[in-house]
Amino acid sequence: MSKQNQQQAQDIQFQAPFDVLPLPSGGLLYPGQIGTVKVEYMTAMDENILTSPNLIKNGKAIEILLERKIKESPVPFDQLLVGDRNAIMIWLRATGYGEMYPVKLTDPTSGVEFEHEFDLSALKSKELTAEPDEKGEFFFELPKSKKKIKFTLLTVGDERSIISRADKYEKATKSQISNTLTYRLQAQIKEVEGNRDPNYIQQFVNVMPAFDSLKFREYSDNIEPGIDMSAEVEGPTGTFQASITLGLNFFWPNVRV
Repeated sequence: MSKQNQQQAQDIQFQAPFDVLPLPSGGLLYPGQIGTVKVEYMTAMDENILTSPNLIKNGKAIEILLERKIKESPVPFDQLLVGDRNAIMIWLRATGYGEMYPVKLTDPTSGVEFEHEFDLSALKSKELTAEPDEKGEFFFELPKSKKKIKFTLLTVGDERSIISRADKYEKATKSQISNTLTYRLQAQIKEVEGNRDPNYIQQFVNVMPAFDSLKFREYSDNIEPGIDMSAEVEGPTGTFQASITLGLNFFWPNVRV
């Protein structure tokens, strides 16, 4: 074997292994409807990202980790649906640090704190349960006002923009009230009774009846593909539903933030 071939063989040996993951959305809302993505397993080098103080402080650790691990994807990271992104995060955590995820929960009846382990392998995938139109938008009639709207599901970029916008507003106004909910509605709703003017939609959202807002959010969450993050937990006084929060500590509970 030539030196060049020997070097190539060594390079292959030191490449991180990967897997091809099916996306909960099936790729139905992406160009080309690509329903799978190539993702590398986590390595010791990736732990540098999770423990970098600057990345932790500015909240970019998870984003950079995912962009590093997702390979050869025809869908830019910002355009991934939040549910698909979450599925990749869960796979990385389960294959990197184990399927059992230890947390501390509070019993809703007694207020007693106790330890629990979520089995990540038992979380169920949610498929897209509504048919989008040619623009990738969905139809919904608001039950209170009877207004007909068209909306999209949130992407990673949408989520980032909403959080950034809400943070800037709170800092600028020193308000203790978060506008995250209305910013989410404004990002999702693309048309109201045929009107697609963003200023009109913003004003409409601000005066939307609370019942309409609730039912729309329930419908959107129900049809959104992804992973069901809730599970039944046995607490000190009985069973209750608890949800897993995806943050830096989700990847590595020992990371200090």
